[in-house]
Parts: sequence; C-alpha cells; structure tokens
Amino acid sequence: MNQTLLVNRKDFRDTKMIDVPSADLADKHIRVDIGPFALTANNITYMVTGDMIGYWKFFDPEAYGLEEPGLGRMPVWGYGTVTQSKCVDIDVGVRIYGFFPIAKSIDIKPVKLSPLGFQDGADHRLALHPIYNSYTLTGNDPSFVPKLDDLQPVLRPLFTTSFLIDDFFEDEGYFGAEQIILLSASSKTALGTAFCLKNRNVIKVIGLTSSGNMAFTSGTGFYDIVENYDNIPNLDASKKTAIIDMAGNGEVNGKLYDHFGENLVYNCMVGKSHWQGAPPPKAKKGAPPIMFFVPDQAKKRVEEWGGAGFAKNLAASWLPFCDSAQGWLTISKQQGDTALLACYHDFLDGKADPSQGCLFTL
Repeated sequence: MNQTLLVNRKDFRDTKMIDVPSADLADKHIRVDIGPFALTANNITYMVTGDMIGYWKFFDPEAYGLEEPGLGRMPVWGYGTVTQSKCVDIDVGVRIYGFFPIAKSIDIKPVKLSPLGFQDGADHRLALHPIYNSYTLTGNDPSFVPKLDDLQPVLRPLFTTSFLIDDFFEDEGYFGAEQIILLSASSKTALGTAFCLKNRNVIKVIGLTSSGNMAFTSGTGFYDIVENYDNIPNLDASKKTAIIDMAGNGEVNGKLYDHFGENLVYNCMVGKSHWQGAPPPKAKKGAPPIMFFVPDQAKKRVEEWGGAGFAKNLAASWLPFCDSAQGWLTISKQQGDTALLACYHDFLDGKADPSQGCLFTL
C-alpha cells in the first residue's frame, strides 16, 4: 500500500492520510520511493497560490486515479530512490531530487533525458512549468555533494528563489530604493535573499520579524537592521524603500504603506505563509503589490546565461550560503505521519522554529 497525504483545498487544517493500492508499473515508467523530503513555510504558499499558479495540478489526485473531490496533494521538494524501472535509461537504485507529493512512492514517466536528469512526461504535467517538472540525477550533478545532503531539500528551492529575487532587484536598479525591508525576516527565503543583498553591499538591508525571532535573525548577520513588527514607526520614512514580503500579512503591509507613503517604491510579494490573514491593501500612496513569479526570472536568466551559466552563477552564492547555514540551522530527520503533521500544523500556525530544518519520510 502507498500512503499519501490529502489536504482540503479550502481548509488546510483538514487533512487525511489514505492508503492507495499499488498497481502494476506502466511501460516506460519508474517507481520511486519518496524521501527524505523537506517541509517549509514555502509549502504553505504553494497551497495558497495553488489555483492561481497551478501547484495543485502537479499531483492532482484525480490524475492518479484517486476520487477525492475538493482534496489536493501539497508539493514538497526532496529525494527519491528508484525501486522499479521499465525505462531503459534509468536503473533501479538511482537517486533523484525534485518535486514530489507527500507519499510513500510515485510513478514517473521520464522524458527529455540528459546526463543530469529528466522531466516527468505524465499527460497532466506536460503543460506545467518545467522548473517544477524536472528531476535531477544526484549522482551526476556535482552540486549534490555529501556534506550538503541534508541541506539540499530544506534550502535549495528556497535559496534559488532568494538568488532570483536578488538578481531581479539588481537588474531593476532596486527600483530607485535606498533601503529594502524583508518581511518575515527569519524565514529561510528571506535569509537567503538578505545574504545575497548583503554580499552586494550596495543597499541597506532591513529585516522585520516577530519579537521572539529577533535574536535569531540578528545573529545571522545578514541584516543591517532588525526590527520587530511593532517598531515600524522607528524606520526612516524619508528613504525610498522597497519591501520584499515573504508572509503576505495584509495588516503589516498596511502599516508600511501608512508609514512610507509615496516613498514605498516597490512591493514584491513572494510568499503567503500568513495564509489566513487579510490580503495586502490597495495602496492610496506608494507602489502596488506585485507577485514575484520565480519561473519567469529563471527562464530569463537561463536564456541569457545558458543552463550551465545559470548553474555556475547560482552555485557561486549557494555554496557560501550553505557554509553559513551550518552555523545557524539544525536539520532534524523524522519518520511517519505523526511527526509530519505536527510540523505541518506548526507552519500553519506560524510557530515553526527558524533555526530548525525538517526532513521527513513516511
């Protein structure tokens, strides 16, 4: 039996784990045991924006023969090991990295194979964005080094987003801003973005976080200033300011608009971990919120730099960030749905410890 987690697409607290009978493996397919995979606040954003951007479509229960109306499978990043193969180019025992459902296993149809990986050729995934539809053969990719094995699923997808946000802002001349404020500054995507911005050393980087996360966030050394949400009035409103919002907290956005007014020159919406809160307000003064879509910036840079150039430029920031993470991030590895759901509800409630990374296997 193959366990899989289903989530009510209208109420994320409503979940159920079901057993799916295993079918015979189809021709040209591989069967992959999933895990370990990471759970982060980014996975909540995938659900919030699932209909708008299409994240629910990747592992739609109906496409896999499950009659579960109103329920979906939240995508996660992680490893998988091939346990059966009817694909002549993929051997049993091969380890891959990519986008998975929370499940024991999944069948994949490898297409567009290269020495570094392949895409899933399942009919329902062909029209979906290739950045989420690609799987890496970890044994052939030199960036998958043993010392980073546990960090990859937790940080790699988030840091790729961070790298592209930083690249986007630099490419746009920071929209004329003199300072950038990162909301949910203790989140791993915010930390990666702050790391990249700080390394450029061309603009002041400010973190906004909860009072309980102030010490941790300051201790990373990635921010010039760290303030809690209650101290927004302490920020210099005379400066042209851009914000990068990882949480989507409409109340905090409203306070920033009130404080900075027309000096708020860009509002980059990245995440929606604050999933139950009000949306960002319609700005009477200042730049309106604009959603940052990672694949668009990635596609632009791959076209300009080439695939190898993109990987080289990403690695130049990724590897130093991983080195830094070993000083502030502890990875825990757990098994079973009880531990998984406890962590999942911590993220829903905004209670996750920013100094912890969580890996799971069912």
